[in-house]
Amino acid sequence: MGRLLIAPRALVCKSTTIEGDVQIGNGTVVHVGASIIARNGPIIIGSNNIINERAVITNKHSTPLTIGDDNLIETDARVEGRGMGHRNTIHVRAKVAGTSTLGNNCVVGVLCTTGHADNIPDNTVLFGSPQSQRTRMDNPSEYLAAHRKHLEYIHEMLPRYNHIIEAD
Repeated sequence: MGRLLIAPRALVCKSTTIEGDVQIGNGTVVHVGASIIARNGPIIIGSNNIINERAVITNKHSTPLTIGDDNLIETDARVEGRGMGHRNTIHVRAKVAGTSTLGNNCVVGVLCTTGHADNIPDNTVLFGSPQSQRTRMDNPSEYLAAHRKHLEYIHEMLPRYNHIIEAD
């Protein structure tokens, strides 16, 4: 049996699956039906992340899987790599695979997948079919402002319609 630590301002719906040693940071939201499974090593999730419905985060490695701050992991996305930095977006049905890592300000587009052992540098966008890669040129502060408004809305609305696990 693992240890679950939830920061005071985090919102974690009761209808999520959480197994193993998991730490969820302040302001982070874990939606209905998400799964966070620490099989071999712990999962440490930073502050102000949004983990949407049916997203799956799995740590199959003995080292911690660390997710930074202000990330968006969308519906049906999969994260099983070694971790990611800050302000990343993992789109619908995208996957961070194997032992991959993401830097900061990266985007893994809809249905895109990292290579099994990729180290994706800061500001990288994976997109399209066939999958392509480019460098992100927009201003990260614009993304952060929209992310914070999204979080504010979720923090207001989610507890009205869902049962929330009480913070430690």
